[in-house]
Amino acid sequence: MPQPKRFRLTCLLGACLLGLFAATMMLAAAPSQAAISQEKAAELITEQFGVEVLRIRAGALDDRPVWYVTVMQPEGSSNATFQVHILAVDQESGELLPSFRHRESGYIKPPPPAGGGRP
Repeated sequence: MPQPKRFRLTCLLGACLLGLFAATMMLAAAPSQAAISQEKAAELITEQFGVEVLRIRAGALDDRPVWYVTVMQPEGSSNATFQVHILAVDQESGELLPSFRHRESGYIKPPPPAGGGRP
């Protein structure tokens, strides 16, 4: 007995969704292949910006694992000579993350100083 067209389409759609779900679960369970090391992050920043890497440490930025790379501008004749900056590099993709991010209220107010500050 031939099956109705709607039933066959529903079964096909269900099979496709099940396959997509299985593939998604396999990717989520597998370790990331794009993770970069500290050395690779330092190499990328040095090549891209021409700075000297002073220090690298692991951290988190918005629940994302990052490398905090402390860099120093090279010697030169500008006011930026020897300035030190801390850059955040995504550990998964190797992308430089922006240091300024918009928040819900525009910015986060710093906490009041210990002891209450000035009256």
